[in-house]
Amino acid sequence: MAEQLLPLALYLSNMRKAVKIRERTPEDIFKPTNGIIYHFKSMHRYTLEMFRTCQFCPQFREIIQKALIDRNIQGSLENKKKLNWCREVRKLVALKTNGDGNCLMHAASQYMWGVQDTDLVLRKALFSTLKETDTRNFEFRWQLESVKSQEFVETGLCYDTRNWTDEWDNLIKMASTDTPGARSGLQYNSLEEIHIFVLCNILRRPIIVVADKMLRSLESGSNFAPLKVGGIYLPLHWPAQECYRYPIVLGYDSQHFVPLVTLKDSGPEIRAVPLVNRERGKFEDLKVHFLTNPEHEMKEKLLKEYLMVIEIPVQGWDHGTTHLINAAKLDEANLPKEINLVDDYFELVQHEYKKWQENKEQGRRELHAQNPLEPSVPQLSLMDVKCETPNCPFFMSVNTQPWCHECAERRQKKPNKSPKLNCKQGPDVMLGASRGEAYEPMAWGPEEPAGGPHSAPPTAPSLFLFSETTAMKCRSPNCPFTLNVQHNGFCERCHNARQLNVGHISDKRHLDPDFVAASGKASPTASRFQNAVPCLGRECGTLGSTAFEGYCQKCFIEAQNQRLREAKRTEEQLRMSQRRDMPRTTQSASRPKCARASCKNILACRSEELCMECRHRAEPAPEEPPKQRCRAPACDHFGNIKCNGYCNECFQFKQMYG
Repeated sequence: MAEQLLPLALYLSNMRKAVKIRERTPEDIFKPTNGIIYHFKSMHRYTLEMFRTCQFCPQFREIIQKALIDRNIQGSLENKKKLNWCREVRKLVALKTNGDGNCLMHAASQYMWGVQDTDLVLRKALFSTLKETDTRNFEFRWQLESVKSQEFVETGLCYDTRNWTDEWDNLIKMASTDTPGARSGLQYNSLEEIHIFVLCNILRRPIIVVADKMLRSLESGSNFAPLKVGGIYLPLHWPAQECYRYPIVLGYDSQHFVPLVTLKDSGPEIRAVPLVNRERGKFEDLKVHFLTNPEHEMKEKLLKEYLMVIEIPVQGWDHGTTHLINAAKLDEANLPKEINLVDDYFELVQHEYKKWQENKEQGRRELHAQNPLEPSVPQLSLMDVKCETPNCPFFMSVNTQPWCHECAERRQKKPNKSPKLNCKQGPDVMLGASRGEAYEPMAWGPEEPAGGPHSAPPTAPSLFLFSETTAMKCRSPNCPFTLNVQHNGFCERCHNARQLNVGHISDKRHLDPDFVAASGKASPTASRFQNAVPCLGRECGTLGSTAFEGYCQKCFIEAQNQRLREAKRTEEQLRMSQRRDMPRTTQSASRPKCARASCKNILACRSEELCMECRHRAEPAPEEPPKQRCRAPACDHFGNIKCNGYCNECFQFKQMYG
């Protein structure tokens, strides 16, 4: 099974590379003898970035996430609106990290190099810095921040010199690699905020910790105690020009640190992390830890010196308002190939995915051999990721990714340019990929076959969301109205007309494929197998299915495509195309035409005199209220009355993110 074959850590995909990283990191640490803090020379500038997973089917994406992603912490931070709340920036995912008391160092090491700090390189550097170098500045900043803390302010606590010395010695012992975590039962003692500050100075790189401001009860969710760990840590012991300005981003929840990394080529969103929290009806700046009083006065200047700060416009709390928030730009993946573990893990995943598809296909063939007469209903699933063709409004399909099926067909028609269905470029969906990860693609069957359908219709991600841009036409010829899924692909009017003409067996055979006209009785095959009916497609001899409106899978997709193309044409273009494409056969003689002399349309039902188009022209057109734009700022879609004036997409986003 793929669940067992996928490694549970990146370094397990290539042990040679992992060993090479572990050999290089201690050699890169510079230990001056003049009391200056220990620090890295070059390896602190590396950044890891996860591969995208949208090219894999949802079932296999679940396997990848279970192997690598800490979904408990990610879900907890997202639910508290601390992580991925800003859809203008790229989504961050939490990688699994060992919980042995050294998780802070494991998380920082994974963010830069993809390996955990199992050799205690970072922990030893931290302890040596606190033990062997001049730490008076660190101690002074720690005392200053402690005095301002809630424990001191609310209780009136006062320390004398001896108390401060004892506390500082205790913090140094906590960083030791020899002292077991007796109080917590962990292998090492857990570390605190001052240790994060010292670490960012060792790395000469800012650290941003995404965390809740309160420790909450696991049972009731009520506030238990204040949490101070979240915020920004700047390497203030170094001049800004000697530091790497792209921050390390960590998540903290349930007393555990994890790295929060971006996804490679995940979309058009900005590669940045917000420097504010969104809560209590306003935007609050993240706390900058261990600033002296003069530095507090120049906090904004320090942030711009140590980080690449940019301003991002985001929607405010009130409708129609926009706010500019500060965000810090994030680094791209820059690990050299000889130590890049993500590439090796991705190759392994691709190999296992191919085997997984073969096993699934073999299982389906065996199942089909046992039940040869039972028709299969494959899954038609779209992905909530846009097609990679520039300016294409459609979404990619599982079996034609990274393109929609129309773009894939056009590429196939071009000579010597067949589409690569497993392209390594394109946006990601996992975890999110599109803005906010709103919903899963709608499934039409039990599971996705390896061969799969040709592609899914190029509509919005969920086929039940019909609007001006996603509507599909009725199955009746020349009917301008939108189909209703509940009426087997017909609009309301045509469905009622079919009910009135139920006595005409020949017409009923044309409209309802579940009946056979020759004898007026149900076909034995149709009575035995509900979906085993002749396909409605022209010159198609395969079986149809009621799940596909009486078509087979291939003809259903072609019919959907035809409806979409016709829906885009104007009325005049549609009439001209009908005249041009009308077959010059006996079809027009066998079916009556509209009674209006200027109209050449074919009647849908023999009992009628005028076609649907002419009848609507004769009827007074109902007055429609003017269409209003979506209430969301900068959204070009039309609003939906049932969605409180928002379009379907903005309404779903508002439901999930408040």
